[in-house]
Amino acid sequence: MFKLVILFIVFGASSNLFSQEVKFDTHSLVLKGELTTEDIFEKDFGRFDAYELPMEEGDIIKMRLTASFFPLMIIAAPSSEYKMAFPEDNNPSVIYQYEIDETGLWYIYIAGDSLDVGEHSLELCYVSKDTKEIPIEADFATLVKFFLAHSETNFFYLKDNDCTTKSGKWDVELESHGLYTSATIVSENSISVLTINFKSDINLFEDQTSVFKTDFKNAWNVRVNDSKGIVELAEIEGLRKMSLKKEQSGIKLKIYAK
Repeated sequence: MFKLVILFIVFGASSNLFSQEVKFDTHSLVLKGELTTEDIFEKDFGRFDAYELPMEEGDIIKMRLTASFFPLMIIAAPSSEYKMAFPEDNNPSVIYQYEIDETGLWYIYIAGDSLDVGEHSLELCYVSKDTKEIPIEADFATLVKFFLAHSETNFFYLKDNDCTTKSGKWDVELESHGLYTSATIVSENSISVLTINFKSDINLFEDQTSVFKTDFKNAWNVRVNDSKGIVELAEIEGLRKMSLKKEQSGIKLKIYAK
């Protein structure tokens, strides 16, 4: 049994020329499979399933493998060099994180011995090389799209690279390039809220509101309440929400993700 997984998502671009050139991509998925007596078996390797993933140098991937048997996970590079990982210290899971150092097709093998059969589950989180840092030339539209890309994976890369959904609070440790003053993530009951703080500036708020009206109108419902200084956005084909609020202490942008 052979499985093919394509990790390639191009996040929507804005009308800004720079935004069109940047492709933000994150992905998370759970791959469930089963070793059976009909699966491929090789001497000195065992019975295995395989996944094929095209990736680029600089991408980040984190995986968690659980199985009803004692699993061996093998990560093979395009050059055929490989690394192996297996459960340690009575931990039933194999957890592995890696920064990709070769561009091309990578293979993830889930192997057991000649007698092993049973179900396995591979949880995978991925961040492309262009989505690890905020671009230096980013404008407000690009900044929002950068963080929206991370909301697709519940901000895992910004929460200590932890794929699991857990409650807590994290400071976003990224270079802001002067675009905002601070950013934090709070997760509770499987819902994560990213709050980005900007300086209090009426012109900035008006500019940000204009960006939402023009760059996001096709994919988001945008509601503006001028009297309260609030902009609310709801994804047309999705569950995510955003809000932009003008306060005395500054402007707050919130992105909600599940």
